[in-house]
Amino acid sequence: MALYGILTLISVLWIIPVLFIFSLSVTPETSLSEVGYRLIPKEITFDAYTYIIKNPAQILNSYKISIIVTVIGTVAGLMFTTGIAYAMSRKDFKLGKHITRFVMFAMLFHGGLIPTYIVVTQVLHLGNTLWVLILTMLVSPWNIFLMKSFLSSIPTELLEASFIDGATEYQTYFKVVLPLAKPGLATVGLLILFSYWNDWYQAMLYIDNMDLVPLQLLLYKIISNIQFVLQNSFYLASEGGSFPTIAARMATCVIAIAPMLLAFPFFQKYLAKGTDAGFCKGLMPIGNYYYV
Repeated sequence: MALYGILTLISVLWIIPVLFIFSLSVTPETSLSEVGYRLIPKEITFDAYTYIIKNPAQILNSYKISIIVTVIGTVAGLMFTTGIAYAMSRKDFKLGKHITRFVMFAMLFHGGLIPTYIVVTQVLHLGNTLWVLILTMLVSPWNIFLMKSFLSSIPTELLEASFIDGATEYQTYFKVVLPLAKPGLATVGLLILFSYWNDWYQAMLYIDNMDLVPLQLLLYKIISNIQFVLQNSFYLASEGGSFPTIAARMATCVIAIAPMLLAFPFFQKYLAKGTDAGFCKGLMPIGNYYYV
């Protein structure tokens, strides 16, 4: 019971920063000046959300960019990551060891910021495009090795049985390997999803067009530079008046993290399943055999 109590306390402590951000987003500027930051606000107002929603063009556009990049990047990244990891996990694949060495080398050594920037902007000409936000984070060596650990635990007898029954490599991969790897797919997919959604650094390096700015970079600019808030009309009320600077920053944080807070419970049910439990569910029939 003591362990459950400690874990519950830790969970509550993790929630407090999110609650604190929401509390500041609904606290009037005058109240912040008088009583300072408080977890339970003395007064409540939604003026910051009203300012943002009243002229939502930029933030909605950034939402759109982030959603497009995150969806395409997560699907493509998971496909490439799983494919590479599967090739590495197959002991009978002659190039598997060479691929493993290449991925290990890529994980230990990096080309550097300046050479990467030159290649991306001057050789590939991907600057100020959505592709630069997707391709620069498409595959991570760490995710590949994580996925390989899931795929390596699949019994080779199942793969051999599918081949004996007449299944091709593609049928075995899609109807046996992927259903068995659901816990791994959920885990790696969630990591890729969070990486794309939370990234602002790549956009800061390669994006100058405000129409292509993702939500996290917009949030970064708002939080780090109050002049950005005051100089952009989409945050100012058409009737004029003072701008709730601190509350608007926190309100933007709430708007930015809300999709991830909603998405995480969906993935949690897959993450909660053990790898062994995932091996016994959702398998597809191959020929006359059903692996259940």
